[in-house]
Amino acid sequence: MKNVWKSIGAMLLLFVLVSVAGFAYAERTAGQDLQAEEQAGSGQASVKEWAAPDVESLSYYGLDPFETELPVLYIDTHEHRITKENKTWATLSVLDAAPAGETRSVMETPDHQEAVTIKYRGASSYAGFDKKQYRIKFYKKEGSGNAKDVAFLGMGRNSEWVLNGPFLDRTLIRNRLVYGIGREMFEWAPDSRYAEVFVDGEYEGVYLVVEPVTNGESRLRLSEFGLLSGETSYIVKRDRSGTEDDPLPVYGKTHGKTNNDLYIAYPSSKKLTDNQRKWIIADISAFEKALFEENFDDPVLGYSRYIDLDCFADYFILNEAVMNNDAGNLSTYPYKELGGKLKIAIWDYNNCYDNYQWFEEDFSGIFLSKDGWFGRLLQDRAFVDRVVERYRMWRESALSTDSMFMRIEEYQKELGEAKERNFAVWGYVFDISLMGDPERDITSYEDAVRQLRSAIRKRFAFLDEHITDLYAYCIN
Repeated sequence: MKNVWKSIGAMLLLFVLVSVAGFAYAERTAGQDLQAEEQAGSGQASVKEWAAPDVESLSYYGLDPFETELPVLYIDTHEHRITKENKTWATLSVLDAAPAGETRSVMETPDHQEAVTIKYRGASSYAGFDKKQYRIKFYKKEGSGNAKDVAFLGMGRNSEWVLNGPFLDRTLIRNRLVYGIGREMFEWAPDSRYAEVFVDGEYEGVYLVVEPVTNGESRLRLSEFGLLSGETSYIVKRDRSGTEDDPLPVYGKTHGKTNNDLYIAYPSSKKLTDNQRKWIIADISAFEKALFEENFDDPVLGYSRYIDLDCFADYFILNEAVMNNDAGNLSTYPYKELGGKLKIAIWDYNNCYDNYQWFEEDFSGIFLSKDGWFGRLLQDRAFVDRVVERYRMWRESALSTDSMFMRIEEYQKELGEAKERNFAVWGYVFDISLMGDPERDITSYEDAVRQLRSAIRKRFAFLDEHITDLYAYCIN
């Protein structure tokens, strides 16, 4: 009997040793796999692992193969068609930016290669402009359902990115300029980088690679969990009615107080629960009821308990400063952290500074006075007090004329000779009417930059003298 128990004990000991060894091996292997994956995601994998694009087939629109200071993106859809409705699998090869003061040839082997999906994006730009806008998302491998966070062009790690192709903006600078200013004024605003882009072997010119308004560690950093009640962090987008399915029937919309529709951008439709949707509708409606009711300016019961006042004031200031006619009504992203107050993120400045396509802007206008939320906020003297105070503060730093002109010079230098290559493809924008107004259809890049600088001076000349005119909107 003792021998039997000894045999059983030996077998158990052997089983434990094998299990421990197996676990240690699996843990070590998993760690190695994770390390390799992290290296690939951070762009540290060996170049030998990447397949070079067929550089011999690249089309340069009459240009010789060139050298550039900017990063270069080579997108290969493997002969699949890009659409706006559906994502298309593609391979994205990246030639990193040259070291400062140096250039790199587009004929070099790219440094990284990733699997991505790509689709067209945009509304008026998609319908009216030849230079298309793209949205891309990184994945661990083609056909995989596993997204991959990438520190794209040195920006914060995330899987989702926008490739904005300046077409209407003939300076190539407006979005880069406003996002750069926004990163000084807000706790988060989109980061961006210039790049030169090839799509299926054809040179597409200069693009601005931009962080879209999404959640994530390098983006809005909202909580990724909710409560059983449905309470959740969220991002909503205000855009044209019919842009997406399932607009939110919030108080402002159902009572005719706001224009266009709100759509939920986060949580994603795949993860959003019925309780969360109901809670988001109720939460925004509670703010809107407080905003539009008679005692809206009450510091305890009114709208101020629902929103981050500094954020809303700074959003108003920046959008007024740059003459963004769409602010508040289109491409507008309110968001809220779990347990926090409503804030708002900046987006889309292609039309700013009198670059609106269909009509000339009034340099003495107050653009957000037409918006439902901000039109009402301007009726409260306390909100206008905050706007006036913070406007004067920002005019000494992020919104100083000298600071903005320095940024423009910096971005022109950053673009370098890529400007000329871009207009080798899209130079006809200087020969056609894009603005519906001959006086605003400038005929050269230099004139485009002069027009932008002139618009900055003219707008600040008005606001500096008339910012206190906002008190005329107050009803208290």
